[in-house]
Amino acid sequence: MQAIKFIHSADLHLDSPFKGKNQLPDQLKEKLRTSTFKAYERLIQQAIHHKVDFVLLVGDLFNEETRSLKAQVKLREGFDRLHQYGIQVYISYGNHDYIMGAHYPIQYPENVHIFEEEEVKVLPFYKDHALLANIYGFSYEQRAITRKMTPFFIKEGDAAFHIGMLHGSLETQTDHDVYAPFSMQDLYQTSIDYWALGHIHKRQILSDDPPVIYPGNIQGRSHKESGEKGCYLVEGKGEAFSYQFLPLHSFTYEQVTLECDSINDVQQLEQVLEDAKAMVTCDGAVMLKVKIKSSQGILKKWRAAGLVDEWRELVNDREPLDDSWVWIDQIQLEDVSTWNEEELRNSSHFAGEFLRSLDDMTEDEFYDIIAPLFSHRRASKWLDQLSDTEKKEMIEAAKEMVLQEIVAGEEE
Repeated sequence: MQAIKFIHSADLHLDSPFKGKNQLPDQLKEKLRTSTFKAYERLIQQAIHHKVDFVLLVGDLFNEETRSLKAQVKLREGFDRLHQYGIQVYISYGNHDYIMGAHYPIQYPENVHIFEEEEVKVLPFYKDHALLANIYGFSYEQRAITRKMTPFFIKEGDAAFHIGMLHGSLETQTDHDVYAPFSMQDLYQTSIDYWALGHIHKRQILSDDPPVIYPGNIQGRSHKESGEKGCYLVEGKGEAFSYQFLPLHSFTYEQVTLECDSINDVQQLEQVLEDAKAMVTCDGAVMLKVKIKSSQGILKKWRAAGLVDEWRELVNDREPLDDSWVWIDQIQLEDVSTWNEEELRNSSHFAGEFLRSLDDMTEDEFYDIIAPLFSHRRASKWLDQLSDTEKKEMIEAAKEMVLQEIVAGEEE
């Protein structure tokens, strides 16, 4: 019975900037900055440890189309190590590292095989001088592919295994940009033995027979990418495949929620935040989002006065940043307002005018207001485009801040 063993990885995003983290202490910023490289080093170590036949890297090896020199050299160094152990590497490029965006590409060693066109091609894998697998794939030439690519995955030859590399998304996907769209029926019709997917950063097994798998990215970069991150170790024997998730991350993004209806003194926030850290159950380092719920209306007052952030900083200051740490990255408050918003909205008060203006604001007006941030030479590179949820959160936060100032001013 013929057998094959390989690692399936995608979305390395080497040298990613961690946006909005400039306020962190230098030691922690360095941990974040190097985390994608360390995750990649662990990938190489796992490939060597498990003595795999090859490694599949299914798109978005780099974070942007310009491909930093450091990221390319680190990648090459890993490939050189695999070459020493006779491990092959198969690469397809995605929407973040598309071919036409590579201005100064680095040459990789001869064990690296790249899909160099936006047409599905076949690259063979030989073991002991015999054809063992045909690997099918393509690379993005430009930033986006909107057409279906699955009809071009056509089995060729008499290899024991046929493996498809596809950087794309289900055509029904709503949480991510839809590139190289496909349906599950599309994949089933190809008779490919294993589908190695990339593009979606959430680890998912879409099918067991045949295996259709997203490994997710190798290191979370924000709270949108929570939980363990890594790759899959895959073994094929005859017609059966088995697969095992291998964590590669340096730290994870996690969230905990606390009910704090009894809180009435700002000093109690210290214990609340310590309790939140104690609720973290995963091992290793954690960037933590703390959600605090209350119906007293006092939390928003403390946030407006800057006290919530001050307590977060004080608690973080005492955290030793060794191999295992919990850093409170964000605090989200769910609290009632101390004012009747509907009464304010219907009043002739300035607050009423403000609320009515927010209600009438169009999407174009919203983006006109924040446009200076995204066009700023320094600020823009640290900002992601806003999702609908983030837009609503931003408007809600601005509303709470302004109303709190108005109400507090009147109380004084």
